[in-house]
Amino acid sequence: MARVDELSVGQMKMAKVGDRRVLVACTASGISAIDNACPHQGYGLVTGALDADLVTCQWHNWKFRVSDGRCVVGEEDVESHAVSIRDNEVWVTVTEPTVAEKRERLWPSLQKAIANDYRGQIARDAARLLDTGVSADELISAGVAWRIAHNEWGMGHEMANAADCLVLSDSYEGLDKTIPVAQALAGLAEQTRDRPRNEAPPADGSIDFHQAVESEDALGAVAAVRSLVQAGDRDQLRTLFVESVGRHHLSYGHGAIYVQKSFELLDRTGWAHADELLSELASTIVYMTREDTLPYMAKAIRSIREVDLGALANAPVFADRADAAERFSQVLLDASEAPIAEAVDAAVTELGVEGLLDAVVLAVSKRLLRYDTSCESDPEGTFGWLDISHGMTYARAARWAWRANPGVDAARLVLFTVFLAFDTGRLERRVGVSESVAAKAGSDLVSAILAGDEAAAVGAALDLTVDEARDALGQVALSDAAGSFIVAAHLVKGTVAAWEEAATIGSNLPLAAVARLAAAPRAERFVARSAAEAIAFIKTGQPPQR
Repeated sequence: MARVDELSVGQMKMAKVGDRRVLVACTASGISAIDNACPHQGYGLVTGALDADLVTCQWHNWKFRVSDGRCVVGEEDVESHAVSIRDNEVWVTVTEPTVAEKRERLWPSLQKAIANDYRGQIARDAARLLDTGVSADELISAGVAWRIAHNEWGMGHEMANAADCLVLSDSYEGLDKTIPVAQALAGLAEQTRDRPRNEAPPADGSIDFHQAVESEDALGAVAAVRSLVQAGDRDQLRTLFVESVGRHHLSYGHGAIYVQKSFELLDRTGWAHADELLSELASTIVYMTREDTLPYMAKAIRSIREVDLGALANAPVFADRADAAERFSQVLLDASEAPIAEAVDAAVTELGVEGLLDAVVLAVSKRLLRYDTSCESDPEGTFGWLDISHGMTYARAARWAWRANPGVDAARLVLFTVFLAFDTGRLERRVGVSESVAAKAGSDLVSAILAGDEAAAVGAALDLTVDEARDALGQVALSDAAGSFIVAAHLVKGTVAAWEEAATIGSNLPLAAVARLAAAPRAERFVARSAAEAIAFIKTGQPPQR
């Protein structure tokens, strides 16, 4: 260890304490010791500069107080250690914190990192917490609870992305779970940064939830939900939310998707954070667009109103429905109007409600496989990949809702997915149908996607088992292959929905469709498209074409 007479003010030395490298610094206030490894990326602080009490890491300019390890420029603190002087020698005592002490320090650090959108610190703190035995479920659940109430108009894709990243985390072991966990937490951070926390109203059991939603009373809807949460009435909460999203085609299907993901997250991680999550879900539903009230849906809505939803809800269950689902998927692809009456007839006679969803998934998968990707490079285009992929994730959410609370509202929701499967073909009806991508066998799925080889990606997805394809698509979705959060979230969401639907319908076609989406050219940021829409609107005063 260093001798006191060998240190002068402004001087630093590196010493080893056991296997630990520490920096010993002499300042006007005395001698201090901190870890030599910068907590950012591990570079040695002793090679940096000491100015009064601050040491600067020369690699990225992070600055730390040597007296206590506090980071004053950068993201996270460095460990400090006790120093004593014995017979003119500097002694440093390194005390390894217990697991409980590590967690006590790391949880607030992670919360700060998410609040500030410090992605490196999010990843490092998540890895450190995982290393102490904290589970991916605990980390993602906590992140959602901390940040979900910071959205301006209720929750968004960051919640659904977090829920699906948790599903994908099951394919990872040990510290590798940091990959899906960091993606989940980074999405929450990016979407809520610098937004104040929404203050929830007190619980009020006298308020009718559905009436509050229909009158767009967000505070009332939240108060009603909080009352049910406090009462612990999980079944009633699930019923209320399924009923609510079954009464309207909410924001292109996002309402049903967010309900599914919220309850799946709670059922998996526990209901400790149900108040925060379901309060924001209630606000979200209130603020969403009721697309069933818009002119483009008028004809389909008239058809849905003529349906005996009770009869649809009581349609038989057909175990052998694959051929019928294939036939009706083609009806959806060829239709010039939303085939609502035909869908109900098929459900009652040969498909059942879930078989109808099978057909929706197959139809949307085929549209994804034949989508003309040149549309992605048209800055004036108003249609893209995500307009089609929502047909699959919406169908998956409707299937969850039907299984959770079968009845007329869930049956109506299924008919909304039939409409959306039809509506995903609006570009085809304007410009014509393109050829589907021809599958090319013999390729590695991840390599094919990263190489942009659509045919090889489709072929590989068709050749793999359902779980193998899920794992490969999940690896790509979590790999930063998408340049924007919104597209990354949809790749994650599409992967999970395609995996679940492929397992349900017994076909890898949904996985092949998402593989093609992942491999193909796609718009990422939508800035140029927004600018083109703005220019057209300012010039003409007309809305963009659907």
